[in-house]
Amino acid sequence: MKHQGGKLVFLIAFIILGIAMSVQIKSNLQNMREKSASELKEDNLKLLLSEEKKVGENLRSLIKENESKKEEYINAAGDNNNDEMVKKQLALLETVELKGGLKDVKGKGIIIKLNDALNMMDDNPLDIIIHDSDVYKIINELKKAGAQAISINDERIIATSEQVCGGPTIIVNKNKYAVPFEIKAIGNADLLYDTLSRSEIVAVLRQFRIRVEISKADEVIVPKYHSNIDRLVSGVEVIKSNDK
Repeated sequence: MKHQGGKLVFLIAFIILGIAMSVQIKSNLQNMREKSASELKEDNLKLLLSEEKKVGENLRSLIKENESKKEEYINAAGDNNNDEMVKKQLALLETVELKGGLKDVKGKGIIIKLNDALNMMDDNPLDIIIHDSDVYKIINELKKAGAQAISINDERIIATSEQVCGGPTIIVNKNKYAVPFEIKAIGNADLLYDTLSRSEIVAVLRQFRIRVEISKADEVIVPKYHSNIDRLVSGVEVIKSNDK
């Protein structure tokens, strides 16, 4: 009887230990997923700063190029050779629109499909659904891997795009979307695929049984930013060279 009693004590102890370990593992996963708001904001600001620097460098290059051709345009206008000047201006405008996300683009890349976990009665509902922070982290991983164009449910992601929680939905470019989410990214397909497949955020989401599908594609179409672009520059004014 004593021998059997000892086995029972050990069995109970192991059960308690197993439950404790399970709770601890789940708590650690939840902590990894729920990055503090301050850290997320800091990451967002760093990434936004990096993007703005790149945009600034591109624009400075275009401005310098435009300035160098100013005399050429003036002379062309004086010679009534307006067709050539118009062509060059249109080409410059096309380049600016392309880099600003105002053109439909296509190329090789990857497609990611996200969906909530299948509901389980003993799960915390907040653990098995996709949050805006999850989508934001995936977008960050794609940008770090060199994605040249990204969309969420065909909403083009530009420097000012937001991914905000709206209850069971997320808001992108002021438009509301429910699951499933389809994220498209154009770039080096192998690099994008490997980076995202090995990322911490995807590993954590799959631990919570959230459905994540990643596939390569020879042709990915990312549409242009189609919201009202005027609101992006409201309240700002261009500084003229003689104002400096």
